Amino acid sequence: MIPQPVRPRVLIVDDHPANRMAFEMILEPFYTVSLATNGYQALELADRNDYAVILLDIRMPGLSGFEVAETLRQRDRTRHTPIIFMSAYDQTIVQAKKGYIAGATDFLFSPIDEELLKLKVATYVQISLQNESLRRQIQHLQTTVRALEKMVRGRDPVDEPVQEGIHDLENQIDELERILGPLPG
Repeated sequence: MIPQPVRPRVLIVDDHPANRMAFEMILEPFYTVSLATNGYQALELADRNDYAVILLDIRMPGLSGFEVAETLRQRDRTRHTPIIFMSAYDQTIVQAKKGYIAGATDFLFSPIDEELLKLKVATYVQISLQNESLRRQIQHLQTTVRALEKMVRGRDPVDEPVQEGIHDLENQIDELERILGPLPG
């Protein structure tokens, strides 16, 4: 897991150049924006970079947004990345349910309100950054537990309160991972 840069990364996936440009202009002052013109390119970029949020058009040639979201949810790196579906056409309850089943975190429907876009992206970026911080803390705890286990391995007899403390730390790590999902990689 590579920490987000000072300006968190946002991936915009849309096959319409005008939409990509409009979203980029709105978000670029606050985020490091990457652009993808189709689902295949989005998956390739998501394999190379960690994104705080992915804005994903539903209707695209080749892979639909639904298919891209399903694939992203199957990968450790992107399993928990917030995905905001964008659509000008599919504004029905059936399509929304299909989107959530595919892995959507939220929806924006056209015409997209600039302020609502900024607010939703900012909210999900904040959640993503908090989760990233918690995952780093989990990694630190795991390193600490391994070091403690190594220290007590050579001691005979092992102090019972120390063993219990290590066991408690392992349980806390397991609980955090259950809540946040497993660490990538």
